[in-house]
Amino acid sequence: MGEITAEDVKKRADVAGLTLRADRIEMVRKLLADALRPLQALDARTIQTREPAVTFDATGGRDGR
Repeated sequence: MGEITAEDVKKRADVAGLTLRADRIEMVRKLLADALRPLQALDARTIQTREPAVTFDATGGRDGR
């Protein structure tokens, strides 16, 4: 993923159902870019996969509730 643009911020806000003031978009863009920087630097191929520790049982588990 490349540089986050003001248009990216607007699209993400729309998807999240948020309304951003026009004078705040640049601040949000910088904060989002700073927050995502560690994830963008991460090489997911180096992470060992694990099975999920928790599973969901739609039947309610052992006691049937």
